Amino acid sequence: MQGKPVLQKIIAIDLLRALAALSVFYFHNHSGTLLVKYSGIPFLKVTDALGAIYAVPLFFLISGYCIHASNIKYLKANRSLPLKEYYRRRFLRIYPPYFAALIFAIAVNYIVVKNYQLNLYDGIIHLFSLQGFTTPYFNTINLVLWTISIELAFYAIYPVFYYIRFKYNLNYALAFTFIISCLSISYFMLKGNYSVPERFCVFNLWFAWCAGAYLADKKMLSTADFKRPVYVVLYLLIFFCLLYLTYIHSTLSLIQDQLDILVWTAPMIFLLSKEDWLKRKQNTWIIKILAAIGLSSYSLYLLHEPLIALKNFLTHKYLPASFQLAGVGAGVLVIPVIAWYSYYYIEKPFIHKKSR
Repeated sequence: MQGKPVLQKIIAIDLLRALAALSVFYFHNHSGTLLVKYSGIPFLKVTDALGAIYAVPLFFLISGYCIHASNIKYLKANRSLPLKEYYRRRFLRIYPPYFAALIFAIAVNYIVVKNYQLNLYDGIIHLFSLQGFTTPYFNTINLVLWTISIELAFYAIYPVFYYIRFKYNLNYALAFTFIISCLSISYFMLKGNYSVPERFCVFNLWFAWCAGAYLADKKMLSTADFKRPVYVVLYLLIFFCLLYLTYIHSTLSLIQDQLDILVWTAPMIFLLSKEDWLKRKQNTWIIKILAAIGLSSYSLYLLHEPLIALKNFLTHKYLPASFQLAGVGAGVLVIPVIAWYSYYYIEKPFIHKKSR
């Protein structure tokens, strides 16, 4: 009889997931634009920035952290990564909810898009989650699904990071990913005129994703290292480089994409350092709600775009004009609830299977 999984629920991670998922949800609801419309304050448009620019990078950093954290037990036992078990667990965690969301998005498109017809190649590409590597089908069925392609690619090559960490050390592993990302970014910068899939090539972002794995390793095996001044200096360098690329020299998007992920490292470390306090406060209503959204953040991320489209379609089709704004607002509140039930009835059964 096998024991319980070593990795326990981390409230800080759930809160970060909730922040990322709610930010994307907020942005895709055009909430900033609506605030400007009804308030007359143009500055409120910037509230969309978190979901538009920084939420997906946060998801990538969380992903790197959680994948490595779940495999720390093998490092502690001085064992190589069991590849068959690793890939089985990743498949059960990601693909069943993804497949259900894909079918749902196609069904919604037939309802809300006039004369919609699913392109056979588009369907096949999405079935195998390859849309993030293609230009024609990058975000056709559901515009957020391209990130799942990138995530699956990160999962596919993570064992290389683990192998170097296991055989040598953590710094060597991170340095290797840094070299690969530098080479990949240099290639596309010299090439010029790169496509969107080329911009988000997994090797461009690999170092920043593995920075999450680096944080997990340090947090679980040598937490005291975070008190060293070098980490403060490195983070300040990341922060000011991001400010420079964002507001002064905005043409180096391939480098900025890395920094959009890395800028979350300090907030993640800070929130993780408050885990004991969060556990003491976990029964307060705000933390319970946000933690629940964090748990169901994958379903919310997968489903929110087609649900928003369906909400808007039904509201404008069946409600009188005087009730449409209230209908849209009610739909915004209902969508996270639907995502929770998706988590409970679709994600959770497969989570239990992967944990066996």
